[in-house]
Amino acid sequence: MALTRPLAALACVAACALGAGCASSPDADACSGIVDIGCDGGFVDDASGAWVSGPWAGPHPAYPGLTTVRVCHGLGRAPNSVEVYAAFSPTGNLAQQIGNVATVLPACGAEPGVTARHVLLRNGQAQDFYARFVFRP
Repeated sequence: MALTRPLAALACVAACALGAGCASSPDADACSGIVDIGCDGGFVDDASGAWVSGPWAGPHPAYPGLTTVRVCHGLGRAPNSVEVYAAFSPTGNLAQQIGNVATVLPACGAEPGVTARHVLLRNGQAQDFYARFVFRP
């Protein structure tokens, strides 16, 4: 039994070396094919001062996998905080996202990623979602 873990670890390393599960990510170029998400439906929440892309109940815009989106916002300044909530349907239950499902890109080439008009966000997963975006001042 004591050898089980080391043997399992060795098997994983061998599989990785042979190319089973250690391939490079298909998310190779975050700055190509940027999709625009307009400001329509978004609003500044009076209570928090945050700009939100729509109500909790939706409908929420498509947030395709392995895609960078340029989310237009009406905050009037570059946000200090960005939150992404994702669902599997336009009016589905939302869950806050972290990691490569909700990566804020600081720039794409000469285009800044976070401005007073838009934020570049990358869904680095191969899963399509619908998203609610919250940008806080």
